[in-house]
Amino acid sequence: MRRPMNSTRHRLCALALLVAAIAALPSPAVSAAPESQALAEMRKKLDASLQMIQALGERVRELEAKQATAATAATPAPAVAATASPVPAPTMDNARLEANEQRLEQLEKGNASRNADDTGLPLHGFADVGAGTRNPINTNLKGFYVGNLDFYMTPRLGDRTRALFELNTEVSSEGSVDVDLERAQIGYQFSDQATVWMGRYHTPYGYVNTALHHGSWINNSLRRPNFLQFEDNGGIVPAHTVGLWVTGSTRGGAGKMLYDAYLGNSQALVNGVLDMRNAGNTDGKLIIGGRVGFQFNEGATEGLTLGVHAFSAHIVDDALAPNATRVLVYGGYAVYDTDRWEHIAEIYLFDNKDLNGGSGTHRSNAGFLQLGYRAPWGTPYARYERAALSQVDPYFAAQVAGVSYHRVALGARFDLDLKTAIKLELANTRLTDRGRDQYGEGLVQYAIRF
Repeated sequence: MRRPMNSTRHRLCALALLVAAIAALPSPAVSAAPESQALAEMRKKLDASLQMIQALGERVRELEAKQATAATAATPAPAVAATASPVPAPTMDNARLEANEQRLEQLEKGNASRNADDTGLPLHGFADVGAGTRNPINTNLKGFYVGNLDFYMTPRLGDRTRALFELNTEVSSEGSVDVDLERAQIGYQFSDQATVWMGRYHTPYGYVNTALHHGSWINNSLRRPNFLQFEDNGGIVPAHTVGLWVTGSTRGGAGKMLYDAYLGNSQALVNGVLDMRNAGNTDGKLIIGGRVGFQFNEGATEGLTLGVHAFSAHIVDDALAPNATRVLVYGGYAVYDTDRWEHIAEIYLFDNKDLNGGSGTHRSNAGFLQLGYRAPWGTPYARYERAALSQVDPYFAAQVAGVSYHRVALGARFDLDLKTAIKLELANTRLTDRGRDQYGEGLVQYAIRF
């Protein structure tokens, strides 16, 4: 805690008086003999101490003057209707700092207070509404829509114990309201190099899935790439895992190494949608994976993060004669995130083996590239995404959203203030195998955080 300036000045004055008093004491009688060498050295030290105290006193007075000036500047001026200048609008840099704070709060580190005595329950939230020529999730609908109402809680448990719980209220294609426990994870941070989590978490692959959660406000684009949507919104890879997750970072060279390792319940396909198996699965099969990246913090590459990821899972569908697939996914990602640029690229390669249907191994791929610029007036972006998914692969054949497609999107984000954003997007999507179709979209989204 910073001590008040007056307390510091009083201490300095008392010390100065004490030193001056010692210096003024009469010298012992030595019959006109010259001062001893030791006494002369002591007087020199006392003189030096007095000079140092005087210098410190001057510094204290300077700091007090600066503090007074800052306090005067921070004091609101009296309201004058005719002449008062308008309050400056928040800058994009401020908005980005706010966004980064929100990201840090919801990521795996720092999700709970370091104060072991505080048992409060920090609650944060996001919400969005919108309109479009097509619904951004349910493309057979159009008009106005209610998006997500997302709450995430970070209980303050201790210096090293971490917890994160996220409840998301969604509106289904029929208009009914559902509540999902999106994340429920409890962990222990041994150090910056290692935090262990257990529970339901966002599967750590690529960049988007862990950096940009269910709150739409936190994402500069209006929506995620289609193949990276959450499971019940059309995603084709497990966005959530229930299990154990170890994550951390270590500094070295011009940045720091990031790593994740995890295992959990292998997901299943139920009614054409991936299910996380929150309560466990009947066959005891596991999803196992990891991610390694390097984040550059110096020089011309500052803001660049490069990484690779992979996972393997045993996934069964709910057909009368269930199909079992060994799903193997691997790929890489690159992110360039600075005060002016936000570029994201991810690629996913599938090498899936049919375990009981006899159709062999099937290869597919998906990826996207998004380029964004943080201008003073807003954040325009452009994105190209595609998925080429084998339709004889039982894993994709059983999924409602397991269709190949191309999409081009142009959009922009406008921050009205530090907690409110309007996003616009124009997109063209072409389905290239199942259902072969092409359609355009005009979308607007109003997103907030609180």
